[in-house]
Amino acid sequence: MAKERGKRVYRKATEEERARHAKIREQIADELPEIKKRARQRLALLKKEGTPLRQVLTALRAERERQGLSLSDINERTGIDRAALSRLENNEDANPTLATLERYADAVGKQMVVLLLEPTI
Repeated sequence: MAKERGKRVYRKATEEERARHAKIREQIADELPEIKKRARQRLALLKKEGTPLRQVLTALRAERERQGLSLSDINERTGIDRAALSRLENNEDANPTLATLERYADAVGKQMVVLLLEPTI
């Protein structure tokens, strides 16, 4: 059974909201080119290097392949469905829990460590 998604409801902004939005646009007008430039740089970096999550999943897959393990082997070690493992490795929009990543890492003899860092851009 497919999950039903809510519908977006569009309404016209009130005069007060339009005035507030115009004021905000005026306030950031001078900064906008720099904001857009930083956004383009960040996007280019993410396209080049991948998101941190994509990097983790790529490293897990590489380690699995280095060890000559199949998805079935990982399934046996983790209990994670083989199809779900394939989606993790191949879907750019994968959004696994930390527990899932830890189970996968453990299955290939690795340990997960989570760090919080200041942004580079």
